[in-house]
Amino acid sequence: MAIITLVGEKLAKPGVEFIFYGPAEPCKTCRLAGVCIGNLEPGRRYRILRVKSMPSHSCPIHEGKVRVVEVEEPSIEVAINPRMAVVGSVITLRMEDCPDRRDLFRPEGLFDGDQVKILEITGEVECNGKTYKVVKVIRKKD
Repeated sequence: MAIITLVGEKLAKPGVEFIFYGPAEPCKTCRLAGVCIGNLEPGRRYRILRVKSMPSHSCPIHEGKVRVVEVEEPSIEVAINPRMAVVGSVITLRMEDCPDRRDLFRPEGLFDGDQVKILEITGEVECNGKTYKVVKVIRKKD
């Protein structure tokens, strides 16, 4: 399901992904904060689907202007225990630590304990003498 939010004019292009790290100080008193940051969760990854043909709005954070966009949480690759790697299943993520491959073992946008649906198995990776499956997942929301 698409989420309406605001992004800086320079980022407002379909396909662009970003991580929302939380509101900046000026956001706390902005009249557009509800639609801009109110619909996003800190630490989550989003992908822009569409840029709305609406006027831009002033913003002290995004080099002056923001645009209205539709975003969604994209699928993300993560390394998991091979026994859990069943396409179509919904699992609770139990992230392992692997300092050399943090991008796969603790990818930005997912948290330990998230419910995710496995979309596909994309490969394998080794860490600390163990082999893990790399899977593409989408987060299941309540």
